[in-house]
Amino acid sequence: MGDYELKQIIKKKQDEEDLSSADIKYFVDAVTKSIQNDGNKQEHGTADRCQIGAMLMAMYLKGLNDFETNQLTINMKNSGSVFDWPDHHKDRIVDKHSTGGVGDKTSLILAPALAACGLLVPMISGRSLNHTGGTLDKMEAIKGLSVFLTESEIKSAMDSVGCCIVGQTADCVPADKVLYHCRDITSTVNYPPLIISSIVSKKLSESPCALVYDVKFGKGAIANSKEEALAMAQNLVLASRPVKAMALLTSMEAPLGRAIGDSLELLEALECLKGRGPNDVIQLVEALGDVLLKLTNEAGNRILDTLNNGAALKKFHDMIILQKVDEEVAKELCYGDVSKALKDKAPYITKLQYTGKEGFVSSIDSRVLGNVWKEEYSFSNKNPGVGFLLLKVIGDEIKSGDAWAEFHHQRKELTPDQLTSLSNAVQVSPEVTPKKLIEYVVYLKNDKIMVEDY
Repeated sequence: MGDYELKQIIKKKQDEEDLSSADIKYFVDAVTKSIQNDGNKQEHGTADRCQIGAMLMAMYLKGLNDFETNQLTINMKNSGSVFDWPDHHKDRIVDKHSTGGVGDKTSLILAPALAACGLLVPMISGRSLNHTGGTLDKMEAIKGLSVFLTESEIKSAMDSVGCCIVGQTADCVPADKVLYHCRDITSTVNYPPLIISSIVSKKLSESPCALVYDVKFGKGAIANSKEEALAMAQNLVLASRPVKAMALLTSMEAPLGRAIGDSLELLEALECLKGRGPNDVIQLVEALGDVLLKLTNEAGNRILDTLNNGAALKKFHDMIILQKVDEEVAKELCYGDVSKALKDKAPYITKLQYTGKEGFVSSIDSRVLGNVWKEEYSFSNKNPGVGFLLLKVIGDEIKSGDAWAEFHHQRKELTPDQLTSLSNAVQVSPEVTPKKLIEYVVYLKNDKIMVEDY
């Protein structure tokens, strides 16, 4: 019949009363205990799925204030194993989270670059969501790589290399696993405070001293408008207390870089690690890295140095060996023939031609490209080689007949729907359209949220 005390807490939220820290702790503890419940025996202090769904719906309909969101985040973090670092590591543990975007491969560059600067990055990442790619999927495009490390292996990685890019450990934030499943079946996934608590609880479980959030807006992002993204950025920073945190608001009106898709993005990340690569990707990596260097009282403006002098590439090389990649494969990927280190390629490549008036590329619909990629990716049974290479980006001159992208695909021919969608993905104007990548920086000052132009 469900836990009686939890029933009273649910009613409290249904009546639009604020929950106390004790109320929220009781709820999260009851959710965590439900993992061990066999479904037939209801022990005191254990939530059943009906009660979890009822509480989520009450939160969704009646709202959570900043205090409640922060308390939910902290208690979710404490529901499982929390990293305990030695004293000589505590002031150097940092991480970054992106809300997701098309072509966003910054984690693959940023983690080793920060490690080359002397910081420690136990980056817990996720997989593809909707039309956006997943960091773990991109890493798994490398032959033999494992994203599954134990807590002790992650700690060893910090001692030996200084970074890793891995999935959530079995003991990390178990309450989030239950709550996410229940959010999915109760249509409460997109409620911002629940999104915030899910993201931040996993990051806080790493026991970092500083965090940076890349909150994206635009056609290729989860948040369509700047206003929606700004609210999320503010809430992410607030929920991260007492850890030092900042957020950058960045545009996803066009894909980031020129590559979309697991293997193609991995190759572009490697170009950046060799001091080359698209300017927008390098700019964002440098901006995110400088935030973390400043939050940890390290000297800024060193990220580019690690890319140009090969130090970040060496960290990436050592990191993937630690993550079970054969040494010869790692050597080929970073310093030799990359084709020997990647999994399957897409069997077909089609060049997409522009047929409109001459001018300058003003917009490339990142959501369209993301959706077409995801459709083909799913059809191919997640072939990492599926994706796009942009031959033209915003600001480039273009005329009828020019190829603006290569589509690496699984099917022999593009479908009519794909052709229609892609034909409308590029917009052209008579003059060059200015493109601003980073709009705002969000941070706390004297416990007050601050928003500044970047």
